Amino acid sequence: MNNKKRYIDILAVAAIALLSACSSDNPEAQTDTTVNEPVGKEVQLMSYASPFTDQELSHRAAPTGFTDYTPDKTKTTNMGVYMLLEGAPEEKRITYNPNTNKWNAYFEVTADNTYTVYGYMPKTGEMESSLTSITADAATLTISNMKPVTTDDICIITGVKDTDDGLKEGLFSWYTTVGVKTYKISLLMDHLYAAAQFRLKIDAEYAALRTIKLKTMTLSTNKGSVDATVSLTHNTTGASPITGSITYSLSGTNGAAEIFSSEEGTALDKTTPLSVNAYFAPGLSDNLTLVSTYDVYDRKGNLIRQNRTATNKLPDLSAVRGQRVLLNMTVNPTYLYVLSDPDLDNPTITIGN
Repeated sequence: MNNKKRYIDILAVAAIALLSACSSDNPEAQTDTTVNEPVGKEVQLMSYASPFTDQELSHRAAPTGFTDYTPDKTKTTNMGVYMLLEGAPEEKRITYNPNTNKWNAYFEVTADNTYTVYGYMPKTGEMESSLTSITADAATLTISNMKPVTTDDICIITGVKDTDDGLKEGLFSWYTTVGVKTYKISLLMDHLYAAAQFRLKIDAEYAALRTIKLKTMTLSTNKGSVDATVSLTHNTTGASPITGSITYSLSGTNGAAEIFSSEEGTALDKTTPLSVNAYFAPGLSDNLTLVSTYDVYDRKGNLIRQNRTATNKLPDLSAVRGQRVLLNMTVNPTYLYVLSDPDLDNPTITIGN
């Protein structure tokens, strides 16, 4: 092994669950550090993301500030990262272990050097990436084969530093200090997709007569795949390094994601809404359909209708990346003037502002 290089075992404690992703097939990302002692220095990855700006079907200002950005501890999450010092760019996959709350990966790095770091998370399914147009102060990151609608909050790195102190957007340099016990990489992330938060409840008068248990929600669109090309430019002012608009390329047909699932069904409340989040490529704002399935129970708790379906073609959400649209949805009976069991057994779900 070259004495100028050594493998670094990357282990980072994550604080709050937010993301989900698929397991890694990269042998470098599957090293069991509880069995093999790590070679070299420990590296901590700490991640922060800009918050979504909530909107009621209308635009607001771009998001400001950052919040903790960490994986869903119930799933295995991958991050795709490029660490550039010399040679051709190569994506490294870092895997988060929900059992140990640590990131596990091996990087061959040289001490007392400055690396340029680019990347994104989560890396799921068939997603691929490439890094091109690389100069001393810029690069273009392309992420392909992303799902058009998903439960994953897909983000890219917009700032990197060896400590939290002075961490800000536009900086992509990470310095491997000699002689320290722990290497630390702090990251800032920004969103590639927009978000929709569905808030479901049941009409109060109807709730006195029927119980609705939501079982599944599926968000679909007429596109099946998304590529995104992001131009990143370094700066020292803390401004967003993303120059111009991100280019989204939509292709394929019939993309769909199950955004909620409850085998027994979750009873909807008349006052406290059930919140379900989903993410979508901004170019699909006017082409989204939500299909919900539910069971209907009478006031005595008897199941009277099973696996009923409600289909909602969503209005134009007019959302850009980093924005979250709030949609209030209410289960209502289909009757107009007279209460009757046949009508009560077939409720609809309506969207209100």
